[in-house]
Amino acid sequence: MSKRRGWFGNFNRRGGLTFLKLATLGALVAILAQLGGADALAATRLVVSPQGPYTAIQDALRDARDGDTIEVRGGAYRGNLVIEKSVTLEGVDQPILDGENHGTVVTINAPDTTLRGFLIQNSGVEPDQNHAGVTANAPRARVEKNIFRQVLFGIFFAQAPESIARENDITSRVEYDSGRKGDGIRLWASPRAQVENNHVHNARDMVIWYSEGVRIVNNFIETGRYGVHLMYCDGATIENNRLLNNSVGIYTMYSKNVDIQNNDVRGQRGPSGYALGFKDADNVAVQRNLLVDNRGGIFLDGTPFTPQGYARFTENVLAFNDIAVTVMPAVKGVEFSDNVFWENTEQMAVHGGGGKFDANLWQNNFWSDYAGLDANADGIGDTPYRAEKFFENMTDREPLLRALLYSPAAQALEFAATSFPLVKPLPKFQDAAPRLAPPPLPANVELARGKPGEMFLVAAFLLGAAIAIGALTLQRGGTRMTKSTDSKLANEIAPTVVVSARAVGKAYGKTRVLEQVNFELGAGQALALWGPNGAGKTTLVKALLGLIPFEGELVIANLPVKRDAKHARGRVGYVPQEVMFYDWTVRATMEFYARLKRVESQRIDALLEQLGLQTHARKNVSALSGGLKQRLALALALLADPPILLLDEPTANLDTQARAEYLKLIAAQKRAGKTILFASHRLEEVEALADRVLWLDSEKAARLLTLHEWRAENAPVVELTLWLGEGQRERANEFLNANGWNAHLNGRSAVILRAPAREKLRALQTLQAHGFQVDDFEIERAL
Repeated sequence: MSKRRGWFGNFNRRGGLTFLKLATLGALVAILAQLGGADALAATRLVVSPQGPYTAIQDALRDARDGDTIEVRGGAYRGNLVIEKSVTLEGVDQPILDGENHGTVVTINAPDTTLRGFLIQNSGVEPDQNHAGVTANAPRARVEKNIFRQVLFGIFFAQAPESIARENDITSRVEYDSGRKGDGIRLWASPRAQVENNHVHNARDMVIWYSEGVRIVNNFIETGRYGVHLMYCDGATIENNRLLNNSVGIYTMYSKNVDIQNNDVRGQRGPSGYALGFKDADNVAVQRNLLVDNRGGIFLDGTPFTPQGYARFTENVLAFNDIAVTVMPAVKGVEFSDNVFWENTEQMAVHGGGGKFDANLWQNNFWSDYAGLDANADGIGDTPYRAEKFFENMTDREPLLRALLYSPAAQALEFAATSFPLVKPLPKFQDAAPRLAPPPLPANVELARGKPGEMFLVAAFLLGAAIAIGALTLQRGGTRMTKSTDSKLANEIAPTVVVSARAVGKAYGKTRVLEQVNFELGAGQALALWGPNGAGKTTLVKALLGLIPFEGELVIANLPVKRDAKHARGRVGYVPQEVMFYDWTVRATMEFYARLKRVESQRIDALLEQLGLQTHARKNVSALSGGLKQRLALALALLADPPILLLDEPTANLDTQARAEYLKLIAAQKRAGKTILFASHRLEEVEALADRVLWLDSEKAARLLTLHEWRAENAPVVELTLWLGEGQRERANEFLNANGWNAHLNGRSAVILRAPAREKLRALQTLQAHGFQVDDFEIERAL
């Protein structure tokens, strides 16, 4: 056997020791550790590529030693991979690890293993077996700069302390709804792990359980269920993350010494919709977070958990939330100081009512609805800020009353409570030293303020406003509207133009949200509100309902919204993205709103039949699917037979089948002559319903487009990934380029073709006509 002589003896080619002059092996190890010689002797780079020297990753792993690097070059590598050695697998040109829809794609069982630079796809789909893109079962795993597609779970650290998930792009199986998807990142019993700079989207949760000392930093988490769910994670740090449009933002349970700071959390609008939630947590420090446009800003239950524990909220901005802070009645000892409470529909609620107004400490906060003075100009109000609205106290006890939030009935109760001490409510809390000006805003506000259009009132409140405000008080010339007067009115107000906007604009402070919105819409026509998050779609919806001030002119059925918002709302049936109901039966819910709207009972039966709810009439609302709940919301909106339907992304949380069925119902309303305005992010919805598209951009004037113009601008170029028959890839690429197409090869054994959207079919037909076999293809919008 070939040997080579080292400094300390003879080594064979595999590094085995055959002769040693030193007295003990321990002495050699100690000297090598000081000199770094052990790594020098062990580290080797092995190369895997379709051309060799290794063509299978498993073969390279078989020959590798601890400390080696396996460089995997572009190509597709199929099957499940199990790593039993402490190696680095480094992808070059984004090679694909494809699990072929079976099991976990990569399992790491050795400590100090790194997996970097791969596209990891097609795991199995069994949640009870935790099928994932990557599962690490050993300490100090590093999973970095990978892309995860069509995996159930993304990254799963199971008893993998000090492991790192960094700069990964993770999404779950696209065919499943949020409850059936897997978690984007899951940590189980993995103390001191780090989750940094990842983009997790369209997955279920990011779950961190039984893992003390974890750090969740600089991640972007969107369109999931729980953004971050902590349980039994003492000493956790959650910092500088952005959470957008999840059901819940960050929820902390049974944990202590938790630090949450500098996070941007907005658009959490699930059934609870809390930006930050705390259950039986202790020693919680929450600082400089931006909590905007959520159903609830902060929720507290059993926090702080012990008498000596603390929960401190300082320098946070809570703006445009439905309820800024919700506490359970027994919560006490929480400190709120130097926070900004800006234009929240309700600043604070005690869930179920009760509680002591001085149970928690509120001091030096800024309140946008504070009406006190500052006679000595010290920046502190002369009188305390108190939350003591009578109607709010009622809604804390009976949430269904929120349907009447903006109604004359609510205003009358507030007037009575103000005028007559007999009914004056007890305050829920008081801030003895409220600020007259907000404190300096946290640095991350500048990053968030570009999306002010996302700041809107709760969809449930708007449903109540649209249904109850106008419906309770629909009058014309002092006469209560009946079915006959409503029909007469419908004939009177059926002009060619049903809804119009002229030079409509809106600003939040110095930031413009809507600019030069102009359109006219007639009976039986549909207008799609299109644009990215923050473009102002929901702001325009609120303006149409008369719930916010705006520039310009909006007219609904000949009624100027600015001057007669109440009656204008009565002509609108509003359906929000998410709705909340009491757990009554479907029929009981319909009957309740019918009484509010003075609608005869025959209308209920007609709508139940029309919308396919007749067989569900005796079911409780909680037993309905998401699609049936949205049908119920549509039925409530149609109770008074309004000429206009206003829909704010009503299919956003529906599966494919429920969405298609719902669109058929809306299309039927359009054919019946309803005027429809709807906000949407979905191309197929716009194609199915819209006659024209209002393209909104918070930085530019709104543009009114025909469907043809919208199609051309929305997706002008597509990118086709073509997989061809054996040996045809290079010839097909040459053929396409020779005939004027823009094509190139990639590392996925495919040809990439860029073409105008209208030309994609012709490209496929041309290849087929010239003898090329296209086995499979994908179409994506080109960047």
